Amino acid sequence: MKIPIDWLKEYVETNKTPEEIAESFTSLGLLLDKPISGNVMDLEHRMDRSDWLSIIGCARDFAAFENLELKLPPNNTKKGKDGGSVEIRVEAPEICRRFNTRVFRGVRVQESPDWLKKRLSDYGMTPVNNIVDVTNYVMIEYGNPMHAQDLDKFEKQEIVIRKARKGEQIVTLDGTNVILDDSMFVLSQNNEAIVIGGVVGGAKTAVDFITSNIVLDTGNYDQANVRRTARKLKIQNETVSRYDKFLHPENTQIAVERATYLILELAGGEYYENDDYYPKPVPAKKMELRLERILSIGGIEFEPEPVKRILVSLGYTVIEERKGSFFLEVPYFRTDVVVEDDIVSDILRISNYNYIPSDMADSAPPKEITPGVYTFEETLRDALVNLGLHEHITDPLVPHDKSIKTQVWLDNSKSADKNALRTTIYETLLPVTQVYYKHGLKEAEVFEIGKVYKHSGEAGDINAYSEPRLATVIYRNRALSTYEISRKTRELLSGLFLILGVGDYKVEKQGDVHIITIGGTSTGYISYDSFTLDVEVIMNTSKTNTRVLHELINTITEDVSLNIEAGREVGDIINKIRQSDPKINKVEVVEEYFDITEDRKSILVRMYFNAKHTNQKEINSIKNRVLEKLEL
Repeated sequence: MKIPIDWLKEYVETNKTPEEIAESFTSLGLLLDKPISGNVMDLEHRMDRSDWLSIIGCARDFAAFENLELKLPPNNTKKGKDGGSVEIRVEAPEICRRFNTRVFRGVRVQESPDWLKKRLSDYGMTPVNNIVDVTNYVMIEYGNPMHAQDLDKFEKQEIVIRKARKGEQIVTLDGTNVILDDSMFVLSQNNEAIVIGGVVGGAKTAVDFITSNIVLDTGNYDQANVRRTARKLKIQNETVSRYDKFLHPENTQIAVERATYLILELAGGEYYENDDYYPKPVPAKKMELRLERILSIGGIEFEPEPVKRILVSLGYTVIEERKGSFFLEVPYFRTDVVVEDDIVSDILRISNYNYIPSDMADSAPPKEITPGVYTFEETLRDALVNLGLHEHITDPLVPHDKSIKTQVWLDNSKSADKNALRTTIYETLLPVTQVYYKHGLKEAEVFEIGKVYKHSGEAGDINAYSEPRLATVIYRNRALSTYEISRKTRELLSGLFLILGVGDYKVEKQGDVHIITIGGTSTGYISYDSFTLDVEVIMNTSKTNTRVLHELINTITEDVSLNIEAGREVGDIINKIRQSDPKINKVEVVEEYFDITEDRKSILVRMYFNAKHTNQKEINSIKNRVLEKLEL
């Protein structure tokens, strides 16, 4: 946001140098984006503050911070004549919340006075004529885009706000021919688009030096639609940057009154009241601010009077002052204020964060508030890394697939191939294995812990939306057969459960899917090259096995050859062996093959023991108990 110093000083009288003013803005949260050039500050706008995209919005915070008076510019106070002749019709009410218009007749379009041209030039905009310059000036001043059109160029005295037709074309103010689609909206007259809604005006009804009658309009639109349209058309301008934030519908009224005042001053003529489409006025937001909350968040005890001064200087209305609290009306231009802590932030910011004492806390440190699932994810992550896997974090955006009924798709996607959210981690993690192959690696052992996104009900039903946290492991090896990859995948699952202390698990075939269950609860699923686990279910059954050996610890192994029924699950065998004796640190299947009879299979199981705590005699005894437990 560029702020010409002279323009700022019109609203706030200060003797500070540009560098000192910039330092104050830094304390407020607006850092210099570039070194001060001449008499202009270029501030970096990081917060979701629509009012900071206006000179007056920035001046208001600066005045409050410096305890100075904010002087607002004069606005129109005269009532216009009746008989504004432009019909306003809104056919897309879901996009247009408010559309405010005025009609001016007999205006003199000419060059703007020097002061206005200098203001716009300092900001970085090219002066055009007094009417267009007024609309740009007010947009910068109050942060609400507006548009003036030559009424005599209308074939029909109407403005219709509607969805664009697919393939509809419009020539913009800069002479570019733009092709629209039906996701966009336009302002039209006589069934012809004359403005791309919220983005840019059209050349056909542009104001020029022979214009004498104009219609002035300013609207409040759906910000997602404007943002999506601007990105599709690759148009980024001052109008789009402001609609990109959440502007309040009340902004249109103050902007149109200010523009009316300036047009009458600079271009003369008479103005007529015209339609103000505003079917659902937004009620003022009322909130309570408690002094104890300021103390709790900022560590500073405030008296009521300084707090009240800050609130009033920022535009809050104190409805009632209570003992230890204020009941407030939030100013319409502060659409970012949602909860009490937003107001607390205002108090601390204007009071200057630098004055918050850095003393040691005299109270006990707060209790651990990190959700248990995040702590467990770290344990899970460490376990998978110890098994030799590599973690990856992939982009959850995927192409929309109509065959996946639970898929969540985006209204405002960046591109056509990333317009939905993944329903499995496997679909975004699998391409990573191809990168391993491209780099000449035969083996890819990868995992990701993250969210998938699903919607199981009607669109808009938030209760049908879920974000389960899953862990997916993929094992690929170009040198191995499908059977060998499958065996390795199951070994990884077995090793992970051993580290996590998960005991009674089974792999059961249900239809075409092999389901992993723990104590009868479905926990995930496994295929020949991957398995996926529900993090929260695993967390509730995990008892982290601290006895798992590091590769460098000396171990003793003992192999057991077992001949079992072909349908018997290997996972069940592994669990029973592990539960036979606590001295067994690890169990893995070394080989598995089917007998000729086809109803039996043989597996070679390897047990690992700590050499420091186990001798061969004990191992032989454990081996016998294992065979008894398996009833073999």
